[in-house]
Amino acid sequence: MSLPIITPQQMYAAEQHVFDAGTASFDVMRIAGEGVADHLHDSFPDGDIRVLCGPGGNGGDGFVAAARLRDLGREVRVYSMKPVEALSGDPAQAAALWGGAVGTLDEALSDAASVTLDALFGGGLSRPLSGVAAALSRQAGSTVSVDVPSGLDGLSARPLGPCFRANLTVTFAALRPAHVLMPGRELCGSVRVQAIGVPVDEGVRTNGPDIWNGAGDEADDSLTVSVFDVDGFRRDFDEIERGAPNRIEGVRQAAAQAGSVLVALGEDIVIAAPEGRCAVQPGIARTWTPDDAMAAVRKARAQGLPAFEAACAAVWQASRPDGVENKPG
Repeated sequence: MSLPIITPQQMYAAEQHVFDAGTASFDVMRIAGEGVADHLHDSFPDGDIRVLCGPGGNGGDGFVAAARLRDLGREVRVYSMKPVEALSGDPAQAAALWGGAVGTLDEALSDAASVTLDALFGGGLSRPLSGVAAALSRQAGSTVSVDVPSGLDGLSARPLGPCFRANLTVTFAALRPAHVLMPGRELCGSVRVQAIGVPVDEGVRTNGPDIWNGAGDEADDSLTVSVFDVDGFRRDFDEIERGAPNRIEGVRQAAAQAGSVLVALGEDIVIAAPEGRCAVQPGIARTWTPDDAMAAVRKARAQGLPAFEAACAAVWQASRPDGVENKPG
């Protein structure tokens, strides 16, 4: 099953829409934080836990998670970047839910817990980690991150400077570009999406069979498909490539400009239709040329699939481990 991919800015707007409709923001934070705790407990059922809380919403999620983990019988110690008495709004309410001792981030440096819950900053971070937060990011050990590993830009999928490296990342409602594009994908570890009752735009998705299953009745589609390797895409869409915030948006803009379906190969394979639909898949391990891709797309189109769906199906089949030498068809 494919999963939606949205930007941090889209997530903020989606949450605001829900809040404006009458849902209490702390109720959503509580669902999010408790979900984080349950995923951590499932993946790391043993050992003590240190929780690192930032000054905003991610920190609030961390306080809620800490309370839930305590209720699950775990040994938990909480550290906050900002004194609890200086917090306000939902983070303050979350800290009150925790209600236990809260140390400083400096004190966290000497806490050798089995698992670290990184709830410092989310994907909307705009400046590099510094000071003790940067020092904490360089410590080894099992780490679960909230939203994205702190220090990672959720939109560009690139670290802004020092960055946590997670074994598990728990995000909310949908994936972010940082979860699916390199180098962010490598820093996030395994990624789980926690539902929090916030509807999101589903025009950009991870690649999967639900994108093309049942699409055969749309065979009158007249769009063409073009395939590019990394160098070819940069050559033909240089201005777009340089101006886009990430590869997903660059390929989407290029497809709109070209008026055709584009398949951009590389570490991240991005397939985009001119009206904005997009699918993203990790790059295929073996060398897969544009000629390989076009042959696979033609075969899928001959089976009645429209252009975008055919491109998605061709890329998916090429990535399957059960094909002959992993070749399409």
